[in-house]
Amino acid sequence: MYFKLSNSINSLTLSFVAVNYKQDIKGGNMKKAIILLAVILLLVPTFTFAQSQVKATKIIDQINNGKAIQYKNAEIIGDLDFRSIDDVTPDKKNRERREGTRRKNWSTNMHWYNVKSPVSFISCVFSGDVIGYFHDDKKNETHNVIFHGDVNFQGCEFKGKAAFKYAKFLEKANFKDTKYHKEALFKYTSFSTDISFSNAHFYGDANFKYTKFPRSVHFDSATFQGDANFKYTKFPQSGHFNNATFQDYADFKYVKFPKGVSFENAEFDGDACFKYTKFYEPVNFDGVDFKNDVDFKYTKIDGKSFTRYLLKKKFKK
Repeated sequence: MYFKLSNSINSLTLSFVAVNYKQDIKGGNMKKAIILLAVILLLVPTFTFAQSQVKATKIIDQINNGKAIQYKNAEIIGDLDFRSIDDVTPDKKNRERREGTRRKNWSTNMHWYNVKSPVSFISCVFSGDVIGYFHDDKKNETHNVIFHGDVNFQGCEFKGKAAFKYAKFLEKANFKDTKYHKEALFKYTSFSTDISFSNAHFYGDANFKYTKFPRSVHFDSATFQGDANFKYTKFPQSGHFNNATFQDYADFKYVKFPKGVSFENAEFDGDACFKYTKFYEPVNFDGVDFKNDVDFKYTKIDGKSFTRYLLKKKFKK
């Protein structure tokens, strides 16, 4: 880890001023000493709170050496490409995908990159791409990452791509307060415990299609500026979208909420689709604001028509 050039200069300046301050105190020049003290007080915050930088390649080296990853208030320079992980498990999978109402089988050569170390990035900025997924069409190869330990990205900002398609999080994962400037790709991603995207801000599209949330998931106060795709997403436990804002198209088609869901005070500025969605109590739509078209065609709640439920609630539109 190293500091920006400006911080290095501040460090040298601070040392120089401090030396002169001591000399002026000894020499009795109190006026000059007071001025130098003021300069020190101005420089210390700039030096102390400056964001540090670390090269993405260094992080990969640390993972390959089995070291725990812990960074706070750091800027990650370059692409964090998990395909550079040494621990790789090759696998050939036959996968199934939908094309409209049809299902199509296809096979690909899988490469799983095992991150055995716990990973923690608190309030960090990723200036490049974070690559946990890549598909090579020519070689018919798919490259994915598996996180075997806890993963924490709380408060992080992703300025480049955040590609976690097919990624597996085998332990705790936290994406609370994160920001995504480009597409947040979590399609087919698997989580193992409760997961939070509360207060996350998606400036681009948020793709959670087919994502598996085995435990409770929170998107409370999240902002979706682009499309929010939750089509076919699995919510076997409760889902929470309280106070969330959907500024563009929100797709919850074919989703099941067997343990309930809450959209209390959520705002849908664009069109919303809940076609074929299956809800089970408890269901909370109190205070929801649908500003455009919303599709509840073929939607069920506890196996019964969703229309009756809607008639009992007061929706804004």
